[in-house]
Amino acid sequence: HDIISKTQQEQLSTKTTDQQAADYDEANILFANGMTDACAGDFDAAVPQITTAYLLDGRSVKFIPKFTDDIDAKSKNSILDGEMLMALIHNDTTTFGADILHIILAMHLGAAPGGQQFIAIAMVRIDKLITYIEDHPEIEAPNCPVLGGCLTRKALLYQKCTLRMALGDYKGAMKDLTNALKIDEFYTQARESRACVWAGRNLKDDATVHSEFLRIISENHVDNRGNEVAYAFLAITTLGNSSLGTFRDAKAWHDKMLAASKRRDEIYGKRRQDELPPAVKSAKRNFLGAGNVDIAGVERISIGGEKTKQVCLKCGAKTFADGGRLSKCIRCKSAYYCSRECQVEDWKDHKQLCKVLKKDLQMKPKIVN
Repeated sequence: HDIISKTQQEQLSTKTTDQQAADYDEANILFANGMTDACAGDFDAAVPQITTAYLLDGRSVKFIPKFTDDIDAKSKNSILDGEMLMALIHNDTTTFGADILHIILAMHLGAAPGGQQFIAIAMVRIDKLITYIEDHPEIEAPNCPVLGGCLTRKALLYQKCTLRMALGDYKGAMKDLTNALKIDEFYTQARESRACVWAGRNLKDDATVHSEFLRIISENHVDNRGNEVAYAFLAITTLGNSSLGTFRDAKAWHDKMLAASKRRDEIYGKRRQDELPPAVKSAKRNFLGAGNVDIAGVERISIGGEKTKQVCLKCGAKTFADGGRLSKCIRCKSAYYCSRECQVEDWKDHKQLCKVLKKDLQMKPKIVN
């Protein structure tokens, strides 16, 4: 029923000027027209429209492995099922469209039993297409009539990256995304995916991840649906590494994430909490209970174990009165004090923050995107 309802959405381009939304609208139209032709038996007309829709925005392709009894006949005409997909593939196996259909098949059924063979075939098709485009670069021209000018090396490398990750080949996937960015350094979709994997699998340090997401935000439209994830990682990296900013900065990124999530739902439809991206859920957990924390105090604290200049959280002293090293809060291991007196006096203000930092210390989540 969720698949069916998505086919009946109003045009998103009426809600935003983001090109991403306009592409989605166009892709939806192409897919709907392609399915009309497919159901009428005109496969030659259907394949270019469905595959162009997929390349323009893969979310436009509504797929279900097999129809169930509760889906009515009218709805079946707007959903691509496994049987129809195989029929379209075998209609003419020599076209560019057939190659893209193999990718669609691998994307949707690659995780099913025996699905690895679909992925293997799709990756061979992708390599063949990339080689052909290298020999015929005119195919990548925006006004090229071949699949609406959407058949590009960078798009194919992005598809290949996704298939590699399905096989657990993250090293190969990162290479594909990097190669896509060599073709077009402003291919932000690839930059965002690479940065998410860097962060989620701890492949790069916080500063590198942070810098990458700053660039992504600078290149994205204000309504880009990926902004919430970028802001989430900016909040997480800032909160976990004091060299990237203060708690106030981290909280500002968190608030921007919430605003981006709200705007995303206004444009693309409301989601349940369990449907939110892992990075967004992680950022929300990290800031849970921190809303009323004394920000002035937390800005002097190192969160997540990063080494910073140590000062007494109460009075700002750098050492004990006798010149000795400051004592560390045994609970959160982040706040420092020059004396027991300062620690006792500061406890009322530090108590709530201490709980947040202690929780962060015990459970620093691994984020997978």
